[in-house]
Amino acid sequence: MSNTPCPNLFAGHDAGHYTLPDDILKARATHQAALDMPYPKPPRNSWETVGDVAQAVADALRDGTELPDVDQIEQARKAERIYQDALDMQDQVAGITGQRLDAALRTHARPLLTDHLRPALDETWQAYQDAHRILVEYGQTEPRRLLAAPAKVRKASDTCDLMAARYEAIASARGDLRLRLGIRCEADPTGKYTMIRNYHTLHVTRWANARTPWHGMNTRHFLDYMASHGGQLWMPTPDEQAQAVDAEADLGNPVKRASGF
Repeated sequence: MSNTPCPNLFAGHDAGHYTLPDDILKARATHQAALDMPYPKPPRNSWETVGDVAQAVADALRDGTELPDVDQIEQARKAERIYQDALDMQDQVAGITGQRLDAALRTHARPLLTDHLRPALDETWQAYQDAHRILVEYGQTEPRRLLAAPAKVRKASDTCDLMAARYEAIASARGDLRLRLGIRCEADPTGKYTMIRNYHTLHVTRWANARTPWHGMNTRHFLDYMASHGGQLWMPTPDEQAQAVDAEADLGNPVKRASGF
């Protein structure tokens, strides 16, 4: 949707990955209706009408006939003004409905996290872990090596694919809230704990820019890693995120760890 705040948030909802508050959906529908309003057909350029009248006057003077009504020039200019006013009005309508949509998103920012994205993520992560466990018990997690596996195992692999796609949609929606609405945690400026509760337990390092073990992995391999290494995927509020940062502060600070604090 063009010119719409949080496009990833709406894309995930439209794909059926999670719900959204009715107020936001109504504001989105109104804004879309404003964007879809058909533009009026542009009128003929008034200067072309001036030329036509001038030609007609010249012909009338030559032929000794009645002069044409020059008021048609003013009518042409009026049509141009009405057309431009209509365009300006439509732009303003789109702006107003867009602002109302943005306001609705900001008003419901916390419920978006706690009542919509969080339940979707919890459900997705649990389903992924359950399916991943079946693959681990079978002894293989790579889809290309499961073509001859029992139906239960292949179904589990399909579930992992579906949940990986759902996780991507949820993570993208959370990114919209963080980047477009400013729903972020000041205590976690790089966003390490935005989706992973025990980040430093999984990646203890003295270097701030050190690559994580899951760097460069696709979503399914990332989720496999998390499932295999005790990753705690979550959807925190900024306050909850700050608490997680504080809880693992010593793990992420090699000086404190060495000093025993």
